[in-house]
Amino acid sequence: MALSARTLKVGDTHEEQIVNNLTRTQLVQYAGASGDYNPIHTDEVYTTKVAGYPSVFAHGMLSMGMTGKMLSNYVGDGRLTTFGVRFTRHVWPGDTLFA
Repeated sequence: MALSARTLKVGDTHEEQIVNNLTRTQLVQYAGASGDYNPIHTDEVYTTKVAGYPSVFAHGMLSMGMTGKMLSNYVGDGRLTTFGVRFTRHVWPGDTLFA
């Protein structure tokens, strides 16, 4: 249930699980939906052998989009007009995320 503007105050906090056990399939689906086909998100061999990462990892905008959905659900559809993020860590397959 969305908040009333009268009840939301500066400094209020809210935390919610936005994904449980992120899958490689979700990464591939997001690549297709976003048009971002950078192989570090979907190609394990490229990511480990060429790019030097331990595994593929999520697009930053995927976690930002999930966070935006959580915020819109929290404050009400159409009421979230802007928000920003700072990417601080990689998000790996199998991760569970809270925002």
